Amino acid sequence: NGVLVFNHTTLADAAAEFNRYNKRKLVIGDPAVASLEIGGPFQANSIEAFTDVAQHILQLHVAYRGNDIVITR
Repeated sequence: NGVLVFNHTTLADAAAEFNRYNKRKLVIGDPAVASLEIGGPFQANSIEAFTDVAQHILQLHVAYRGNDIVITR
């Protein structure tokens, strides 16, 4: 029903799931960031909720480059 549920899921795997459902693509630009884990439910079409968690909870940098959203430390 349009909800992605993550439980100890790496950011790389979560980004890959979001990328299946969105035109804008999440790119994890740092291997150390890719292995960080995330949990919780997200609307599949709400990529902004994911980037908000990355910025405000995980204290990561989010950059918008064309259709890509690049997440780094």
